[in-house]
Amino acid sequence: MPRTMASGIYAIAHIGHLKLYAGDASKIQVTWPLLLAQLNSGTYPNAALQEVWNQQGDKRRFTFHTKPNIIGDTEIVGIEQLVDDA
Repeated sequence: MPRTMASGIYAIAHIGHLKLYAGDASKIQVTWPLLLAQLNSGTYPNAALQEVWNQQGDKRRFTFHTKPNIIGDTEIVGIEQLVDDA
């Protein structure tokens, strides 16, 4: 019987800039490759993240995190000002 992919919350962290771009996905296990494809093609729906991605070029420093990663990180939990919902 095929396993159903779980939905969940994710965040893209812009390392060194104290910004998290948070979202949700219906198939969290396949989300990161799809997001990378959108960012690389310039079609990501969050204009602020797309602009930063384009400006960074080869010097990009982003990481992808799911809810269990975020909950377990005491440096992230409870720091609401890090979330950029633009």
